Amino acid sequence: MTSSASGGSLNTTAASQLPSWLSRHFNLGFNDDDVSALIDSIDASQNPPASVANLPAELLLHVLEYVPVDYILDWRLVCRGFRDAIDGRTLYHHLRRTQLIGFVGPRTHWPLRNLTDEQYDRMQFLHATFDHVEDSSSSAYAQRESRPIWGSTHAVFNIDMSEFVTGSNTEGAGSKYDSTIEYADTIWRNAASRLELTGAEEGFGTLRWCIKVDRAVIDLDLPLEAGRHSFEVTVDMNKGTVKVAWKDMLFRFLKTEAALRRMLDQRRSGRFTFNHAEDCLREVRRQRLHASLDPNNKVDRHLKWSLRLLRPLFGKPYQDHAPLQAAENIAIDALLFLRRQAAMSTDEIARMYQLSEDLKTMDTEWKDLEREFDEFRAHMFPGFAYNIPVSTSQEEQVPYNPIAWPDELRAQIHERVNKWRSQKKVMAQMCALLASSNQVLSVSEDSFDDLSSDI
Repeated sequence: MTSSASGGSLNTTAASQLPSWLSRHFNLGFNDDDVSALIDSIDASQNPPASVANLPAELLLHVLEYVPVDYILDWRLVCRGFRDAIDGRTLYHHLRRTQLIGFVGPRTHWPLRNLTDEQYDRMQFLHATFDHVEDSSSSAYAQRESRPIWGSTHAVFNIDMSEFVTGSNTEGAGSKYDSTIEYADTIWRNAASRLELTGAEEGFGTLRWCIKVDRAVIDLDLPLEAGRHSFEVTVDMNKGTVKVAWKDMLFRFLKTEAALRRMLDQRRSGRFTFNHAEDCLREVRRQRLHASLDPNNKVDRHLKWSLRLLRPLFGKPYQDHAPLQAAENIAIDALLFLRRQAAMSTDEIARMYQLSEDLKTMDTEWKDLEREFDEFRAHMFPGFAYNIPVSTSQEEQVPYNPIAWPDELRAQIHERVNKWRSQKKVMAQMCALLASSNQVLSVSEDSFDDLSSDI
């Protein structure tokens, strides 16, 4: 009460020294009730204490290493500690899981068009795994500098050449590709010029290298060609190495994946030219290609015009065929295959390959049965020609690699193989019966007349 009284007298004294027209609007200081009300309002505005204990910072930083790649940049905005951790140890943790994939080229282009399905499937992609990090500077100061391993500027990846010709001196290169040594060497030179970014462009936005982290696969850079890339990339096919500025590479990858994820969420409904995932992937690639062009450059302005002529997405009408459409189609087909493969588990991939082997076995057994039946029919009706051959072979073109099978085709093949498995014993008995009948019918009635026997 004393404080309140003294505060009131102080306010009265101050107000008496002011003009009457101002003193009635003027009040100095706060009494105890005002201060208590202010403190109560501040306390009421604060969040209540958490009912559970907070996780230690070490565990939170460890959890960051397993956040999906298309959400990492959102977590980077939470606080400075998360930002510093993501820029350092978390990004390096992702680098160790990173794989670079080189695309040798489409099947329809020379010299790959002469390869068999098995040969092309084996060598169309070259996989490079992370090996180590290093600095581009060789100064003594940089070597003496004490810093964490993620402070290095460049990462080196080793290319797996086990399924590919490694040059003209490789033993059996000609026999491996059912051709000559010169043809195998042509394939090697074509792949080297393409992947080392020295060959001629098939079109703006040509797919050469992809980056894969966990289940996400996207272009290493857009565009990726000589004189046009956002970060340093050096490929040496003879040494089998790829050297990149790894932080710039990963940040660009994370931005592209985040943009793709947001577009997939925003475009869930509506019409699509191809399908939901493919339209969004094409749109993100086109946005990146547009952003890389300089409107003040004459060549870039022409490329911008060409990009606008690409087939419209999200169900818009299509007027004319664009000159860059082929390059985009080739890139999208390869990326969709790699993203589909990355999204599958090891068991799923094994089941797909087993289904493919069962399909091949089924076709072989059906052909054997058809051959025995045709021979039996020829014995029973000699000289009678059938204009319409009976065939049970599949009419649709099935891709060689089962991972590339669309969901509808995979379901059809799975149903067909299941029916074959249930009737496999019956087919084997029919084939054996027809083979025995053909063996008997193939022997003429007078075949035993000329035998030199006393019986």
